Amino acid sequence: MYINWKKSILVTFDLALAVYLVLAVTSFNRPDRTSQVCEKVRITIADSDSTGFLSAKEVKNLLTKKHLYPKGKNMQLVDPRAIEETLKENSFIEGVECYKTQEGCVGIIVTQHLPMLRVKAENGEDYYLDVDGNIMNGSHYASDLIVATGNISNWYAQNYITLVSQWISGHELWKNQVEQINILPDKSIELVPRIGDHVVCLGRLPESNDKNRRQRMVNQFMERKLNRLDKFYRYGLNEIGWNKYSYINMEFDNQIICRKSKHKTPVHETASAADASHNAQ
Repeated sequence: MYINWKKSILVTFDLALAVYLVLAVTSFNRPDRTSQVCEKVRITIADSDSTGFLSAKEVKNLLTKKHLYPKGKNMQLVDPRAIEETLKENSFIEGVECYKTQEGCVGIIVTQHLPMLRVKAENGEDYYLDVDGNIMNGSHYASDLIVATGNISNWYAQNYITLVSQWISGHELWKNQVEQINILPDKSIELVPRIGDHVVCLGRLPESNDKNRRQRMVNQFMERKLNRLDKFYRYGLNEIGWNKYSYINMEFDNQIICRKSKHKTPVHETASAADASHNAQ
């Protein structure tokens, strides 16, 4: 069989040249990964429309303090895992996902714990609780949250005050009306409303070692007490004035005892308020 060696050599040469040109163009257009620098950092805060504390600026500051902010650094030296682990040390951060792109961008997606309540206990402790009762340390944030004060331990805040705050947050009327929860030494609970120059005492919260039973009992307690208070507001204070009383005691289920703002002495309601008390039972 006759082989045209000259033609075969030309075909092989053309093929090799084509492969070379493809590799050359690809290599020319592809940046040198060993010298590529991070040109952009994209920080996304999930649930940023909700009541949260974190901002992209604060995330940047957290990474800068740890010398981990990637912008301007060699992409090969950017460690996504180190960035994730560092940010997760912040109690306001629930989760982090960090990734690198071929274009020299580092993306950071942060999921935050959403604060529900601020605790300022009489022992000097100042922290936040999220919707699950997790403690979030840090008092330099500002937000329009219910504040819990008084004789509060961490355990009591997580296991009882959290339940009270959850119930309040689930009811539009009381979410807008209650601005402070105060715990007395005997564990009686007081509510300070936004409207009206008075304090409401609900009495002691029911207690249980069983988590599910405790939540059910606290919910029933709050439902019963606040329904009575709602009726007292509607049929009592709406008629006699919201600033007539400085203290409204609802500890007992069969009566509401009020202290007049002027005389500061405990008295039973006036006739119109007494009718409201009767209707509220």
